[in-house]
Amino acid sequence: MNSFEKFLKSQLKSQDQLEYPGCKIQVYFKGKLKVDLSWRKTYHFYDLASLTKIIFTTQWYMDQVSKGLLSVESPVVQFLPWYLYKDIKIKQLLNHSAGNSWWQPFYKSLTQDLSVDQKYQQLEKLCQTAPIEKQERAVYSDIDFFLLGSVMQRCVQKPLFECWQDLFESYYSRTHFHFRPLENSKNKKSLYAPTENCPWRNKILQGEVHDENAWALGGVGPHAGLFGTIDDLSSYGLGLREALLGKSKILSAPTVQHFIQRSLPASRGDWGLGFMLPSPSGSSAGERFDKSSFGHTGFTGTSFWFDPKKDLFVSILSNRVHPSRKNRDFVSLRPQIHNWVMQYVEEQL
Repeated sequence: MNSFEKFLKSQLKSQDQLEYPGCKIQVYFKGKLKVDLSWRKTYHFYDLASLTKIIFTTQWYMDQVSKGLLSVESPVVQFLPWYLYKDIKIKQLLNHSAGNSWWQPFYKSLTQDLSVDQKYQQLEKLCQTAPIEKQERAVYSDIDFFLLGSVMQRCVQKPLFECWQDLFESYYSRTHFHFRPLENSKNKKSLYAPTENCPWRNKILQGEVHDENAWALGGVGPHAGLFGTIDDLSSYGLGLREALLGKSKILSAPTVQHFIQRSLPASRGDWGLGFMLPSPSGSSAGERFDKSSFGHTGFTGTSFWFDPKKDLFVSILSNRVHPSRKNRDFVSLRPQIHNWVMQYVEEQL
């Protein structure tokens, strides 16, 4: 264990009174792994939750824009003729400024004995009738990403899972990112971090997506459903770093810069296109990351934050919702972890 890891371990130990199952942390500085730390009870695979939004859906849109096949300025109705709001553009779904509500329990309305394609058709009808309300500030919304998933499928005339498979082959073939773990016979259930004792499914979830809407869609969603390891998440970060440095053969630096830069006035929210930006207060990235930083969080206790000014990123995996989503201690600890990381970097590296 190096001095950086010892420092973080001592800081985590000082917060032993907090209740959460455990976490894994990796820190990359200037492209080099500086921290690879497991704390308390950890597992090989984690439910990445909303990190699916950046690893899958946002990455897919960056890929299409980078290849000149799609513009985020295009109206949604160009791809979804049934969409009622003709002025809404793709970028407004990516930065959550379209006016959709944050969440709807669509899983209660989806017919489970239908095929995945038929259930997605049901979901589109539900999204069609979901009201839009103009908001002063952007509202983080899964519904935005359901619509982005529909656009994705219409663009290439493929089901969502095939869109993922194509993206995986292009960007993630060296990783273990996957949907629907229980259908993957190569991996034992015990390798997966348990999440919530789900009151709806009447069991502790392990190797099964935590998000109810993703589960109702067959485990594959544009907003949630991916599982992966801490190395997988950091590999994703290294891929973004390579693109930002202009060294990627498939993803252009200007495209990534466009997606990670501020897309809304600060008064309306802290969003790039698909990526969170650090908010002035209460950011999951803590208080020391540069304002040019970008990242995302996942409800299960996962996060990824990249500070391009310092050439540093932090990958965190946790199953903080085990055994209940009422466990909130890790949510308050996570920004402190980022503060400790940046403190060490500024003082020692």
